[in-house]
Amino acid sequence: MKKALAAFLTAAMTVTTLTGCLGSSVSAPTTAAPAESTAAETSAAAEGAATEAASSVNLDNIGEHTFSLSTTATAGSALADVAHHFADKVSELSGGKMTVDVFEGSSLGSEAQNLEALTAGTLDMAIIAVEFYTNSIPQLGALILPYVYEDYDQVEKVLESEAGQYANQQLLDVAKVKNLGYYVMAFRNMYMTKPIETADDLAGLKIRVPESTLYVNTFKMLGAAPTPLAMGEVYTAIDTGVVDGMENTPDTCLHNSFFEVAPYFNMTNHLNAPTTISMSDKVFSALNEDEQQILIEAGLDTSHFGLESTKASDEANRETLKEKGMTFVETDIESMRAKIDYTNYDFMQSEEAKKLFELVQANK
Repeated sequence: MKKALAAFLTAAMTVTTLTGCLGSSVSAPTTAAPAESTAAETSAAAEGAATEAASSVNLDNIGEHTFSLSTTATAGSALADVAHHFADKVSELSGGKMTVDVFEGSSLGSEAQNLEALTAGTLDMAIIAVEFYTNSIPQLGALILPYVYEDYDQVEKVLESEAGQYANQQLLDVAKVKNLGYYVMAFRNMYMTKPIETADDLAGLKIRVPESTLYVNTFKMLGAAPTPLAMGEVYTAIDTGVVDGMENTPDTCLHNSFFEVAPYFNMTNHLNAPTTISMSDKVFSALNEDEQQILIEAGLDTSHFGLESTKASDEANRETLKEKGMTFVETDIESMRAKIDYTNYDFMQSEEAKKLFELVQANK
């Protein structure tokens, strides 16, 4: 139900502290040992908090609810697995009274369409990448600027800090969306019909980017010709030459078979933007406190599950893409970084963006 779905998003916002309408957060690769240790400690703390919270929920106060959760992810992808993990956790914590039906493969629309529906209250929940929120809440772009993060642990730390809290409130105030949790995805790279050895090789190339002003501006700085397209249109666009390639995570490249039409995996690691478990505030607010608590707990659990999944699967996905025949190119990252000027983003002129950027830098 829409109301149930909204409840879910609101919980996420409260729990994860860094979700929000604009959802702009960034993640990066992490060093093995420290990440492993931190992840173990974080998971243990999260499990303890979840257990304590679960014991405080009165199941007699939980009503029968069925929520619809939309995602553009294809079946079997890491993002789809995260969506299903959330659904399973909600069912577990509610004793089966609260159900989340996951609709994959853009069957309920694109992320941009889903965001509009969440704000209007006509959709319960959706997996919305933070970059889509920047169209309506530009200042949140300060959370996902290219080359801001060094590793995954930095991203998680920022999302759970004052920076995350600030972003969550922006989401609620402007988009009327509650973020139940962040999924820190892998670093984004470029999958092209041509090798990209330095930033100069991008000059004039048509590259598919998400329907986000932040991505459009970023690739203009890099000298490319950014072309916003819905995910469902990308394969054919590359195959027919409408675009020369696209950028995204290795998981997305693999599970959408982009390696069949874009044979060059250019290792740019240019940006890491988490996605969110977003819920319509209208739906969330209609739930009672125990029902909201269950959604919040499920969102927090899913955030940590997703982070560990990303760490474990990133290298495996790259190896599989090599087996599929992709040519890996060691792109000169410093030549890419040199073309990015944070002050050239229009949103960075606002006081809100400057504040968020300072919070990000202070909490890395």
